[in-house]
Amino acid sequence: MAAKRILLIANPVSGNRQGEQRLAEAKSHLEALGHSVAAKLTEAPGHAADLAGAVAIQYEIIAALGGDGTVNEVANGLMAVEPGERPALATLPVGTGNDVARTFGLANFESAIDALVNGNTRTLDVIRVQLMRDGKSVTRHSLLFVAAGFAAEVIRKTGPRVKRIFGRRFSYSVGFFRALASFRAPEFSVKWDSGEKAGRMFQVCAGNTEFAAGGVMRISPGARPDDGLLNISLVGALGQLGIVRRFPSILSGRYVEDDRVDYFTSKRLEIDAVPPAELQADGDIIGTTPATVELLPGALRLVVHDQFQV
Repeated sequence: MAAKRILLIANPVSGNRQGEQRLAEAKSHLEALGHSVAAKLTEAPGHAADLAGAVAIQYEIIAALGGDGTVNEVANGLMAVEPGERPALATLPVGTGNDVARTFGLANFESAIDALVNGNTRTLDVIRVQLMRDGKSVTRHSLLFVAAGFAAEVIRKTGPRVKRIFGRRFSYSVGFFRALASFRAPEFSVKWDSGEKAGRMFQVCAGNTEFAAGGVMRISPGARPDDGLLNISLVGALGQLGIVRRFPSILSGRYVEDDRVDYFTSKRLEIDAVPPAELQADGDIIGTTPATVELLPGALRLVVHDQFQV
C-alpha cells in the first residue's frame, strides 16, 4: 500500500460537535498506516472551500469530515483548482444528512476511512450555478442538486435545533411541514436546452443524484452522477392540502408522475422568478435567482470502495 498525501478538513460542530474528536481519530489512524496526513478545522462558513483551494496541489486527496455542507465547501474549493491539478475528494461522514456519503456507499465513518485507504476513485459530474448573492453575481458548485423555491424554505425551517431533536430520519420532514405553513409559490420563468415554461411553481429542481434530506426524499428518480445529464423537475403550484396529500409520493419519488410535474433531462437550466427565489444546493441556501445551472461532466474524482457501483 503506497503512502498517500492526505488533507483532512473538519467542521468542528458537525454531528453534535463530534467533528474535532473524529478528526483526531482519523488522523491518528491514517498516520499509523504510514500516510502523510495534515488536519485543519474550519472556523466559519466558507472556510473549508478556502482551505481546500489554497493548498490543493500539495495533496493527493482532500477529505471533508462533516456533513453535506462541509463536503460541498471542499468540492467548491477543489473546483477553483485547474482540472489537471485537482486532488481527489473524499468524504468522512459526521453530519445529519450525509447524502453524498450515502449515495456512494460511505455512510459509515469507519467504512469511509477504509475506502480512503484501500479504495479507488471514480469521476463525478458537478453542477455549476451562476446566481445572485448580496447583489453580486457569484458562481457555486454542487454535487447532489440545486433547487429554487420550496426546498430553500425547508432548509430555513430545518435548523440545528430541529436536526438535534429529530435526527436524520425525521428532521427534514419536520422542516417540510414547518415551511409549508408560510411558503408562497413565486412566478417562475424557466428555460432549458429544448424548451421553456413560465408560471407559478412550487419548486424547480436540477438533480445530479436521486436522494436528499438524509436519504429520506427521492427528489430526482433515476438521476445518475456520471451520465452527463441533469434531472429536472418543475412542480406546479399546489395548495397546502394538495402538498400534504402528495407528501408520501415526494418521499418515494413518485411525485414526478403527477400531471402538475414536468420531469425531464437537460444539460442546462436558466431560472428567474418574481419575487426573486432563494436557491438551495446540497442542503445550504446559496443565493437567489436569476440563476443559470449547468452540468460539468466528470469534473471531480471521488474516493469510493473498489467494488462500489451506483
